[in-house]
Amino acid sequence: MPAQIVFLTLYLGLTSGLQQFDLQVGRDVRSVRVFVDGKESAVVNAPPWRTLIDLGPAFEPREVIAVAYDRDGDEVGRTAQIINLPRPAAEVNIELQKDQDGISAALRWENVYGKQPARSTISVDGKSLHVNAQLHARLPALDANKPHVINAEMRFADGFVARREVVIAGEAISDSISSELTPVVVTGDQKAASLDGCFSAHGKPLRARTAETDAEVAFVREPNVNEFADTLDPDHVVRNGRNAWRSLPRPSHQLALDPGTTMHYTWPIVRVTAAPGHVAANLFDLSDDISSRALGVPGFLILALDVNAENHPLETVEPGSQRRFADAVAVAAVNSVAAAHRRAVVLVVDCTFDLEHDSSSAEPAAVRRYLESIGVPLFVWSVSGPRPDLETEWGDIDDISNPNRLRLAVERLRSTLASQRVVWISSDPLTALRVDADPRCGMTPLAHLGGG
Repeated sequence: MPAQIVFLTLYLGLTSGLQQFDLQVGRDVRSVRVFVDGKESAVVNAPPWRTLIDLGPAFEPREVIAVAYDRDGDEVGRTAQIINLPRPAAEVNIELQKDQDGISAALRWENVYGKQPARSTISVDGKSLHVNAQLHARLPALDANKPHVINAEMRFADGFVARREVVIAGEAISDSISSELTPVVVTGDQKAASLDGCFSAHGKPLRARTAETDAEVAFVREPNVNEFADTLDPDHVVRNGRNAWRSLPRPSHQLALDPGTTMHYTWPIVRVTAAPGHVAANLFDLSDDISSRALGVPGFLILALDVNAENHPLETVEPGSQRRFADAVAVAAVNSVAAAHRRAVVLVVDCTFDLEHDSSSAEPAAVRRYLESIGVPLFVWSVSGPRPDLETEWGDIDDISNPNRLRLAVERLRSTLASQRVVWISSDPLTALRVDADPRCGMTPLAHLGGG
């Protein structure tokens, strides 16, 4: 039975600061070293195999690696997880255990929505095993001279399915890793007939191919302030009647983004979910996607404000409830990366918006750096005129307080989306944020993680 190490703590959402990591190790393990982005952050020499790791004050894409060593100081196993990049809503790990009766497999899981497993399966070399109520299964006797594949599948109450595969081969155990293709958003037009040699990492060329994709714009905004409608809909065209958007006058369909572009909201109101013994998650509600061809930007901004409308995604929010605008911007950005589309995030502010009433865990300037690192353009629009008081933290702000200024802001957003291309690169997600591009190919990656 080879020694193994697995994370019992999985961070599927955005994470920063001091965080606890729990590990399960094999009986031959005498110490564990934990590395963050290649630098040692902690050493654990005895049970419980638990440590605190400082992930820094801001959201930042990171790789956390735990390496297990035996009594002689030889490495006997390692495991890794990526933090602050898109991950599935649920994950499952396979923990192998050995006792006097043989080898068993136990499942460890996380679900960002706090949902419980509804059905779990484990198989070895394609043969299903009995899984008990504790999510354990006894393995049959295995030929140590042959590789064996252990598959696990966990179906959750919300319908999400998580899968994991590990391979035991001789004296080693590892996750089964397939060839990865990671989407990277670039700007510019492809000048070369082929992308061969256009992208590299650490001096090594990477396979790449382009793909035509739609565009997605995530808006973040206060859901309960009438100033938006007073500015953009002074005659109350949209706010009169149910499903009013179906009968909007033609001007409200103007200022649409290009065909194939959708818009939605990430609302800055937090819902906390957690299952006992698992990492708590802060969730931000999303509205449905709306095609920009069906409804232009002004109509979208007005429609989503009508809290009495039948199709409004949120119930009326109490004015005193906590808003987390900066955190919502970061969540909107990481969701857009997961979608593998051309993308942008737009924060829309009004006269009531100020830094003092933002309860976010992250500072706006740190969120802006995070968006730059993962390649998501950020726009900040103000319906109440210039906001020099916000520029230090939020950067340049577009005044959209009259139709002409809104038109200019929409044109800049449309131009940014039109300049983007999606390239699929043969690399892991972290490496993809650090790729180098040959300028002769005419394309520049949006992501600026650095440290390559």
